[in-house]
Amino acid sequence: MPLRRNRRQYEQLKDFDRGRIIGLREAGWSNRRIGRHLGRSDMVVARCWQQWITKGRVYRRGGSGRPRNTNDREDRAIRRVATSAPTTSLASIQRHLPPSRHPVKSRETIRRRLTEVGLRSRRPLRRLPLTPHHRQCRLDFADLGQAWSVTDWRRVIFSDESRFSLSADDHRTRVWRRTGQRSDPAFIVERHTAISQGVTVWGAISWDTRSSLVVLQGTLTARRYVDDILTPIVLPMLSSRPGAIYEQDNAFPHTARLSQQCLQGYDVLPWPARSPDLSPIEHVWDALGRQLQPSRDTGELTAQMQRLGQDLPQGVISDLIESMPRRISACIAARGGFTTY
Repeated sequence: MPLRRNRRQYEQLKDFDRGRIIGLREAGWSNRRIGRHLGRSDMVVARCWQQWITKGRVYRRGGSGRPRNTNDREDRAIRRVATSAPTTSLASIQRHLPPSRHPVKSRETIRRRLTEVGLRSRRPLRRLPLTPHHRQCRLDFADLGQAWSVTDWRRVIFSDESRFSLSADDHRTRVWRRTGQRSDPAFIVERHTAISQGVTVWGAISWDTRSSLVVLQGTLTARRYVDDILTPIVLPMLSSRPGAIYEQDNAFPHTARLSQQCLQGYDVLPWPARSPDLSPIEHVWDALGRQLQPSRDTGELTAQMQRLGQDLPQGVISDLIESMPRRISACIAARGGFTTY
């Protein structure tokens, strides 16, 4: 907070703040009290007051620097294009500006005009599209999970598959938005599944342990899910942890009769469709993906994934598990819609 206050002292006083200073001084406030109230130095307040009593003006005198190369009409056009189409690039905004005798040649000028009104280029939040049915299922799940404590969530073993591609994910799309608007539906880019060269891995996490990563070759069927994952990995984890609950999404291999028969006698947590933001294991995948280095082939990518999975601190996973009550509350607040997780 002190750093922010000190930085503010270097900003130019707006006419509104100058008027406030004059009004507060006439009301009997001291320079120090006004400075603390407005986040300004005593000297700034004193100079503003001195200017008023000696020269009878409070507005800032025009500087001798270079004048702005955009007028009010162009500034409004820049804001209008950026707010009506948040994914618009600087070059596109430049093309949509009204004709002028002095056209805006610099894209940095456009960036500065947007920054002046609080609009900055940021990567959009990517989410799967939700139908009203999806939202209701998510809300029903959150209503039931609201009664769970952190201790209850510690008993859950979260599992999931994730695909890591050899080619970097294309996140070049950016949106113009203000701070705090990350989860606003207007600035969310819906993502869809697509096949690309890479590896698919399965993993499971809980509060005090996690499984090794299983590399899935080819399509995951119910038989392979039972033989390669449930029987050798999941069932021993459940058997060694009294009261443990297994979580899996609604992919076909998970809901097939063969898989359900294998899990008979164990508690399985029903999971709403299209809800990766509610599962802490998604953040594990994200943490691993951020550390991945470019790989020449799938073998090198697989070895890198196994190493990163082993090196991930258990404390990170424990913190993610303990975020479940907050995720549930966020889902309820969003009425089953997107959360910021």
